[in-house]
Amino acid sequence: MSPARQELSALLTLAWPIVVAQVGMNLMSLVDTALVGPLGPDSLSALALGGTIYFGILILGQGTLMSLDAHVSAAWGAGDKAECRRGLQQGILLALAMSPVLMGAMTVAPDLLILAGYDPAMAELARVYVGPLRWGVPVSLLFTCHRSFLAATDVTRPLLISAVIANLLNVGLDLWWIDGGLGVPALGVTGVAWATATCRLALLAPIAWVAWRRADYRSFPTVSWRPDTALMGRLLHVGVPVGLQYFAEVSAFAGAAILMGALGAIPLAAHQIALNSASIAFMVPLGLGAAAAVRVGQARGRGDAAGVATAGWTALGVGFAWAVISAAIFTLAPGAIAGFYGVDGGVFVLALDFLALAAIFQVPDGIQAVAVGVLRGLADTRAAFVMALLGYVVVAAPFAVLGAFVLADDPRFIWGGLVAGLSVASVLMVLRFKWQVRELAT
Repeated sequence: MSPARQELSALLTLAWPIVVAQVGMNLMSLVDTALVGPLGPDSLSALALGGTIYFGILILGQGTLMSLDAHVSAAWGAGDKAECRRGLQQGILLALAMSPVLMGAMTVAPDLLILAGYDPAMAELARVYVGPLRWGVPVSLLFTCHRSFLAATDVTRPLLISAVIANLLNVGLDLWWIDGGLGVPALGVTGVAWATATCRLALLAPIAWVAWRRADYRSFPTVSWRPDTALMGRLLHVGVPVGLQYFAEVSAFAGAAILMGALGAIPLAAHQIALNSASIAFMVPLGLGAAAAVRVGQARGRGDAAGVATAGWTALGVGFAWAVISAAIFTLAPGAIAGFYGVDGGVFVLALDFLALAAIFQVPDGIQAVAVGVLRGLADTRAAFVMALLGYVVVAAPFAVLGAFVLADDPRFIWGGLVAGLSVASVLMVLRFKWQVRELAT
């Protein structure tokens, strides 16, 4: 086999369990949205705004811990099992240290919205949902640590087990706690939040068991649990820009949700449907990006410049192919997608418009998701952060605000801004990788 075909086979072997697990995890959000939809626009808005606050803050911690992708994969490529184990342990300590800070930020976020002039009724809807969700933060961060460790050492199939268990549990708890029964009162959208927080444990438990109890991992050298400030500093040096980059991206979508909320419950509910659907498609390039970070990181650990180039370009090509497929699905079946959520009237009609725009940004969004992973494998994370800021802050935000609130009272401009920002970010990140490949070859 040619190097490119060998890399494609290795990438897909590593990536498909990650992709399926990512889709499975996001499927929980899709099920939540579908079950909450019949409760009305207010409940759907609570889900949208509360979930946006939760994931917008959580991604700071998760992104920071994704530095383990680069660190552990490079150590694995170099054959240093002790450093792989040390990376996981120090990542766990960082996760536990960050959890109270992130939970505190989620607690005060609705109050900050009110102080900023946001509709108090909408802010209170967010508080109803984000209150229970925040208790899942420590488990979510620990899941990120263990996921990075397993993927970086070429073990990904246990992620499938986690996703299946969590999805089955989520459906059962949603159906039970939304309407109540067996001594539990009807909790509505709050029950969905508690179900989501509970299911985080189901995601973590199987992969944590594998990481600590599987025979080959138990044979890894024993390392100290004492905080290693030097290693933590390196993880933060690489990881904080990743967290900020993902935060910038999530903030762009969070800002879109907040702007939609300012236009009313119907635009926000329609936005949630389109965004949730697009998020399902996004899980594929996101999983490819995670696998690409590992493949590029392992080649970097071996000192293989040609392998870095092959791994990166192969991953970007696969990401582009998937983006074209997902764009076609959004273009050909918007009515079926919107109808899945059980909404009608103005919410349904506006969701069709948003889904059409979501089809357009599938390509730039898919490419940038993989490009972020490729650059993370090279530990080149600051550039990705700067490029994300240029795309989202300099391009997307002005486009959305001017279009939706100044030039026209049209919420579609908010999605147009997202398309423009993603396009700029994706082009810049691909050019950055091209430059890095040239530098490694000299």
